[in-house]
Amino acid sequence: MNRALSTLGLFLGTLLFAAGCLGTGRAAMEPPRYTIIAPDGTRISRDALLTASARADVVLVGETHDNPSAHHLEYALFKELLEKRSAEEPSTGVVLSFEMLARDLQGVTDEYLSGLITEMHFMAASRPWGNYTHAYRRTLNLAKERGAPVIAANAPRRYVNLVARKGREALGQLSPEAKAWIAPLPYEGASPAYRAKLEALERHILHASQKDNPHGTKAPGSPPSTINTDAQALWDATMAWSIAEARHQYPGALVMHISGIFHCEGGLGIPEHLALYDPSASMIIITIRPPSHDDALPAFSSDRSIPEYLVITD
Repeated sequence: MNRALSTLGLFLGTLLFAAGCLGTGRAAMEPPRYTIIAPDGTRISRDALLTASARADVVLVGETHDNPSAHHLEYALFKELLEKRSAEEPSTGVVLSFEMLARDLQGVTDEYLSGLITEMHFMAASRPWGNYTHAYRRTLNLAKERGAPVIAANAPRRYVNLVARKGREALGQLSPEAKAWIAPLPYEGASPAYRAKLEALERHILHASQKDNPHGTKAPGSPPSTINTDAQALWDATMAWSIAEARHQYPGALVMHISGIFHCEGGLGIPEHLALYDPSASMIIITIRPPSHDDALPAFSSDRSIPEYLVITD
């Protein structure tokens, strides 16, 4: 039990993967249905969501990682944005950005997109997530077919683990080559609101663990380790930096970034860092979640600085 809780302190990959995986599976071949709620709380159509997305510089899509309906919508939205940009702004285009690919995989990703290497060798070299084939392969291959750039946006897990074990100062010992795979140092830590969200999640998971094993040594109410928030902030900052770099590399292009819902929901995480790296970028957030009797819907407010659209899948 103690070792498990220590691993939780290292985590925030596994822990937040669980937070991003609250969805339940459904038949992948069945066309999904969605309820789409605009920032003002009204229901809108898919076309309205597409229009709002096409007007933004950056579209941050937050998913629960095991929800096939979310993956279906991501593919459809990316395809529709490609078509809309091709018809209306052919000189710009759409860039696809993935949490699921770390920055040190950009080279092998580019080799695959350009046809230099086979998919078999791309899969062997790119450390694909366990659900890559049925969740993200189709969307990435659509980018390949259409010649759209794909950004390997995330921090390599080994460096997030380094922060979790030794603190963010340990990143300063990395080589210049290794530092290129993460956000510029020093990166901004978690905001108070994001820290509170992370701590609430950790308390929830610790409480659930203590229910299973009441003899655990960490007492309820013990303050969560700040090392968790620093590790999580490295992920968020690195993805935001990758998006900002993509905007600079592909002027005028729309960047559609796919990540777990926790990384962008409520304007926390990636959006906060992106606002620092690229203040001029207009963003919208699309959070996709399955219906749940356990989770209250987020509060909507017309004065949010970043419009957030909620998509509830069936």
